Amino acid sequence: MWKLIISVIGATLAACIAVPATAGAASEYDDIIDKVSTKTLIHHIDNYSGKTCGSPDDDYAKKWLFAFKQKRYYSGDPKDHQAAVESLERAMSSPKGAYAVVYEQNKKHNGTAYLIKVFWTEDGKDDYVYRFYKNHQTSGIALARKEGSRTKLYVATIASPKLVLGGSNCAPEYLWGHKQSRAFVSDLNISAESNKKLFTSTFPVDYPSGYAGPKFPDNRSAIGWWPDSSQYDDFTEKITTKDLVSYVNRNKKFCAPADHSNSWFTALRRANVSMAKGHFYHKDYMTSLERAMATGAYAVAYSAEPSGPRYIIVYWSENRKDFHIKFYGDAPYRTATITHKWGSNAKLYGMFAGSVKPFWDQGGCEVEFLQGNYSNNAVPIAQFNESYMPWYGGNNMKIFTSTFDVEYPDGYRGKPIPGDRRNIKYLALGDSFSSGEGDTDKNPATDRKYYRQWTDVNEDKAKGAPREKCHVSTRSYPYKLANWMGLGSGPSAVWASVACSGATVYDMNWDNSGGYEGQGSPLGRLHGYDNKGVLQKMALNEMIPGRVKQIEFVKKYQPKVITLTAGGNDVDFGGKLANCAIYPVSCNWATSSKRNELKNDLRNQFDKLKNFYDELKSASSHKAKIYVLGYPQFVNGDPNAKCKSTLNLDNREREMITNAVTYYNSVIKQAARAAGVKYIDTETALGNHRLCDQTDSYVNGVASLRDLAFSGSELQESFHPNAKGHSAIAARFKEELRGENPLHYENCPGTGKLYCPDDSATKKSIPDTEYFTVQNEDEDMRVVHYQSASGQVVKKEILTIKTHEIPYKSLSPIKITLYSNPIKLGEVFAGADGKIDSSVTIPATIPAGYHTLELSGVDEKGHKLNLYQTILIKGPNPDDIDENGTPDKNQPCGAFIQAANKDEDLDGIDDACDPEITDPILYTARNGKSSLGEDEDRIYLFRNTRAANLTGVTNDYVDKSKNQNNADALVGHTLSEETRGLAFNKLVVMKEADGDIKKGTPIILAKDVNEKCYALKPEDYLSPALKPGAKDYKLRGLIKLSKLPKGASCEE
Repeated sequence: MWKLIISVIGATLAACIAVPATAGAASEYDDIIDKVSTKTLIHHIDNYSGKTCGSPDDDYAKKWLFAFKQKRYYSGDPKDHQAAVESLERAMSSPKGAYAVVYEQNKKHNGTAYLIKVFWTEDGKDDYVYRFYKNHQTSGIALARKEGSRTKLYVATIASPKLVLGGSNCAPEYLWGHKQSRAFVSDLNISAESNKKLFTSTFPVDYPSGYAGPKFPDNRSAIGWWPDSSQYDDFTEKITTKDLVSYVNRNKKFCAPADHSNSWFTALRRANVSMAKGHFYHKDYMTSLERAMATGAYAVAYSAEPSGPRYIIVYWSENRKDFHIKFYGDAPYRTATITHKWGSNAKLYGMFAGSVKPFWDQGGCEVEFLQGNYSNNAVPIAQFNESYMPWYGGNNMKIFTSTFDVEYPDGYRGKPIPGDRRNIKYLALGDSFSSGEGDTDKNPATDRKYYRQWTDVNEDKAKGAPREKCHVSTRSYPYKLANWMGLGSGPSAVWASVACSGATVYDMNWDNSGGYEGQGSPLGRLHGYDNKGVLQKMALNEMIPGRVKQIEFVKKYQPKVITLTAGGNDVDFGGKLANCAIYPVSCNWATSSKRNELKNDLRNQFDKLKNFYDELKSASSHKAKIYVLGYPQFVNGDPNAKCKSTLNLDNREREMITNAVTYYNSVIKQAARAAGVKYIDTETALGNHRLCDQTDSYVNGVASLRDLAFSGSELQESFHPNAKGHSAIAARFKEELRGENPLHYENCPGTGKLYCPDDSATKKSIPDTEYFTVQNEDEDMRVVHYQSASGQVVKKEILTIKTHEIPYKSLSPIKITLYSNPIKLGEVFAGADGKIDSSVTIPATIPAGYHTLELSGVDEKGHKLNLYQTILIKGPNPDDIDENGTPDKNQPCGAFIQAANKDEDLDGIDDACDPEITDPILYTARNGKSSLGEDEDRIYLFRNTRAANLTGVTNDYVDKSKNQNNADALVGHTLSEETRGLAFNKLVVMKEADGDIKKGTPIILAKDVNEKCYALKPEDYLSPALKPGAKDYKLRGLIKLSKLPKGASCEE
């Protein structure tokens, strides 16, 4: 038996139900399907409470099922929506299931909301049947349920959230239904006069006898349909920014543009001292942010008001599961919001940094922490709009980077929110020659070196900040390779460099990875930090080198390409150079008696390097293309070469250095061949631009040796390629691959393999060189660079010596010797375990300076074992540690370095310790510094009075009130309003005349906040600079030119 319910709005009728007939008269129901069905699902609402959505062409005939699966505005548990989707899919795929789609809209597209209702049963298809009805007032179709049936009939509603819920999205999606909405068979009764139309149905139909009309619609075009785009495909480009430019122009207070893209974390960590009481929560907030960066999620945003200051804003959650980013709205009012995930009521933390000057009438333009949302304090809401929303109040925030999960719309083909590192294609590993150590220039946009954030940090234990000097330069060769490969930059990059200055193979491989406390010997940089675990997890997420083993990044990100330099620090190249550079006589490593030991030290790295390359293959699941770079020759070894800088490297030392580099490269190449990875020969990459060549150098000489003697903080920048050198290395890399992209280069042509190990490449088959062909070689000697003692000691004090990993023969005697001139410090004995735990006293007769400490004994097999390291022995007077009778601070190059007493580039730095000797510097320019009483929104031009013979200008007044060594005379600065707020880019001296601009004229290139380039020419610049207040003194300005002079550009 069947039960039929018919509901007709406005009347109760006696219906004529179509039943099967035995005679074949023509059916009177043939036109009903045309009246109660639709072939389209047009989404078009013209005026519903003043809102408009869709268009006459917006047909959801193929899209309704896709819309059913969308839930941006669904307020229930996402699991319930997923259950509804799965239930409908079962109904659509099961022979026992059935479904119907009904379109409902009053008054066509005007004055009413548009609805699609989906009805279904998972397993009760046979319990329902559609029948026709007709009487003198109405006709239609009605669904009948089998009497006694208890099968569930589900219903769900698809509609525009903007019209029904008051959201901002017009696109129809799932609003409610399934288990939360009860369905009746009467809901599926459709009369010819109603506002409902049947689009499709798979429920059984009882057609009247003789029926010749259209069949029930069974439109399955929505099954399998998926969009190939979305309305948000261009959206992220409108709500993101590639830089964080601090700029202030508010209430007649100015701060010139400065890019903090590479220093936002540093800026937030800096809190204004005068506001310390109001910032009592600042340290806790920074600690919380670090935890979020380790295990939670965060976003860095940029607020740029049209006529006000710029802010850097950070939002974070320590639990990644609490928040995500969702897209809402329709163009031109689309928005992205950091919003709670279902069930979360956690707090979204926030704080912002900016310049203090415009707000509190104190301080300068330095960007620092201003406020966080502690207690009643507020930060801007985490919403990012593509355009100003007048009814909302709007904001001008852009996302710089984010690690929050993002709920991208289905079909999304746009760019991801910057900060997604799940698709790293290229990873640069290595030591200082890969990190970019030695790029000592300052970036005019930041007034800082080009070193990346978290790689040039002094220790601040009070803030939980370890000393980090990996010195990753944004001008190093990996950056140039990534640019060539088209892998992007900044937060959107799909590559990263985790190379670190000072890294040994141990800092890169898997050895003791679980107990690793960061780079640094003998104790890691994180030793003693309670937040070590957080700092290490944060490092893995943020690509911060030096905190975890470099191979851990390979394991996590599975790059397609790896480049690296490795091994230089394992043979203490830096220490050997320091040992040689500070003495006027040849160091011990340059003597013939040490060649055998040096050769063994270099050759014995073979197994370590080969094993490391094999570990990289395993860590990358044997899917990464690995490129091992050799080291470039950085000094001219020709004994007749004339060095601009004395460097204190004599002919024998330069000969030793060049031959050691050549031999070590052959060791590295042999290890690469043995592992089957690609070796990149960069030995001659620097061409004739090495130290002691006559052309401009691509290498730093000794850098800031005034600091060398005290902390060693700048020693690591010595003897390294500068930015030009890294460009040359990148160019050589391309040549070695014959211009082919590293992602596509075939290391083993024709085999389909990534690696092709050469069994003939062994340590014994490393080719000899004439320099290292030594008589009576001791093949069994092991020479190992090992940190057994502190790096510094004062004369007459005790030097503690300990060994751990490398054992000598149990209870055997160990001789302790200092070089260059051998000085025996005595003999100690290894313990029963073969380790040393002893001490010696440094005699007062030993010359102050760098020495090689050597421990000589035998290992457990009776083979000779020499451990060595470089140590600095200082005199007892802290003001004269080199004991030459002249206070260290009064020496042009500090302690230990003999001044050359010449300054070829006229930069005020003695050539003996000038890291880069250039052509003479005639003029310099920069934005003003508030610390010097200058306006930061102005650009200042100075003349180098040391170069008076070249500029032709004498008698310049130089202000020495703040610096007695100042030699720069103020030529002029920007005066007019149209030149305020420009950021200095670079200075060029015209090499040829261009119109009324004479040859030799200094031209300043500057950019506005929109990155437009301008040229500035100084007024009356050939007249001497006068002291303010003197007779005839007047301010001289910088004139903005209408066009850029010939050959001048802001681009590199």
